[in-house]
Amino acid sequence: MMRWLSLFVIVLAGSTFTVLEGAPAPEKTKVLPTPPDDTERNVLTCSLCEEFVTDIYQLLRNESVTDEQIIDYVINLCIRLDIFANPDQVCGGTALILLPTLKYIDSSNAVTLGNVCGMLIQDQNCGLSNPEQLEWTIDINVDTKPPVNQLSPPPEGSPTVKVLHLADIHWDPEYLAGSNAMCGDPLCCRATSGEVVNATDAAGYWGDYRTCDLPWYLVENAVAQMAALHTDVSYIIWTGDLTPHDVWSTEKAENLVIIDRLMTLIQQYFPSVPVYPTLGNHESHPVNSFAPPEITDVELNTAWLYDEADRQWARWLPADASSTIRYGGYYTTLVQPGLRIISMNMNYCYTLNYWTYFKSQDPASSLLWLSQILEEAELNGEKVHILSHIPPGNSDCWTVFSREFAKIINRFESTVAAQFYGHTHKDEYKVFYDMVDVTRPINVAFIAPSLTTYSKLNPGYRTYTIDGQRPGSTWAVLDFNTYIMNLTDANLKGAEVEPVWTELYQAKQEYGLTDLSPQSMDALFQRMLTDDALFQLYFKNYHKNADEVVAEGCTDRCRSNLLCHIVTTDIGDQTKCDQIRHKIFSHPEF
Repeated sequence: MMRWLSLFVIVLAGSTFTVLEGAPAPEKTKVLPTPPDDTERNVLTCSLCEEFVTDIYQLLRNESVTDEQIIDYVINLCIRLDIFANPDQVCGGTALILLPTLKYIDSSNAVTLGNVCGMLIQDQNCGLSNPEQLEWTIDINVDTKPPVNQLSPPPEGSPTVKVLHLADIHWDPEYLAGSNAMCGDPLCCRATSGEVVNATDAAGYWGDYRTCDLPWYLVENAVAQMAALHTDVSYIIWTGDLTPHDVWSTEKAENLVIIDRLMTLIQQYFPSVPVYPTLGNHESHPVNSFAPPEITDVELNTAWLYDEADRQWARWLPADASSTIRYGGYYTTLVQPGLRIISMNMNYCYTLNYWTYFKSQDPASSLLWLSQILEEAELNGEKVHILSHIPPGNSDCWTVFSREFAKIINRFESTVAAQFYGHTHKDEYKVFYDMVDVTRPINVAFIAPSLTTYSKLNPGYRTYTIDGQRPGSTWAVLDFNTYIMNLTDANLKGAEVEPVWTELYQAKQEYGLTDLSPQSMDALFQRMLTDDALFQLYFKNYHKNADEVVAEGCTDRCRSNLLCHIVTTDIGDQTKCDQIRHKIFSHPEF
């Protein structure tokens, strides 16, 4: 019924953006096939997934099997897969944390066994035994859609607004310079990460490219540098993921401490700057767990996090945002006359959120609410910026949710001026297309790089230049700048030298763009299909010019995947990706 043990494994391995090739059944060890290439993500095959989920279903339904036996099974599974150095702690700890939630969902009989793998690894087209159970739509009146007018660039000298975008900080309170960065677990660089065997395995002072998050002093240095470099910031958008990747040892109390300290830090360095936050999948406990509002059991629901978010965000948000934050972790507010922000909780679409299998049909009615707010904004002549953590169209955002979200963007393309996300840790973007004329670009989602180095990345952040307050303002993104700290250079200079934060690139200048409209961002994508030098520039910036990854380069498969990310807003529709693959693999010279 559940993908439960695959969830244990994928939550752990998935924290490093890796999905396992396969998983063994309880009664015997399976030999895992060798992956075809060294891509970011291995593939959990449909046949192994289905067999595995069936086995776990039987274990959970066997009343003679104790929690301790299930935990032991998880540990033995990890040992057989040889995926972590400390399976007792990592796999056993994760199982212990997750079991109450998983057992509740299993007992509800709300999930169909044959649907699990089709949702879990939806990009592998495993199929669904009962797709009707998962089907739903948001009722949108398309007949009232106003005519679409081509936007004109703002007149020379028009006012602009500067916006700072923070994404995926992942502060690790236990980061220890000099500790083992090659520990073999999902998160290293801690006192508990084991012995440092080789000198090169030691964690750098300012952070590490390997599976490590950030020390406090680097986080504070970064925020201090932002405040010094960007004194003209009008407001900050903050797209979540504050806590570290220690998914096997999270606690509510620790998460609350991290949230409070980071919120206080931002307020300290930007005391008069409004902040518009959203929740990342790592803020919850268990990690990724966002229950729908109808779950009232305080041991299982997400009310504790929503209440804390409401309390923390009240530093910047008006009181009328409180009710929806406490209900479903989302809100809307007017930034300036004519510009509205809608902060969505896209964790409800996350396929590593166990509650997605319990209820995938518009949890917390968030998309219905979104369409209603957009309709009101349209009537009031407002433009809207949507922000959230997980980008729609990602392979880990449920296809029906992404599809319905894209329908809403299509209907309100003249109202939604831009979208902003994090989660991927990469510097990238997505283009939304009309659902009738599928070649017509209608909207752009800007995905900001992570502050964390996890993994193989330089720390980074973005600023945007937005069309400002004026009659007829488009409130569109006119340009953006990405800033990084070169971690290699910082660690070579050592603890006594403050890191240098520099501008990596300016979008219009870097990519030869006249503007950042949907048409221009689509044209950039089209050029990258055939211009290898341009694509390599995008690849370098995508990874924030991290030394090791850039040196490794990008294969044709890597290239097709990155380009596919740009034009995919519903993982269930692979039409554009198929065209990309045909273009690249039928032209070996590219």
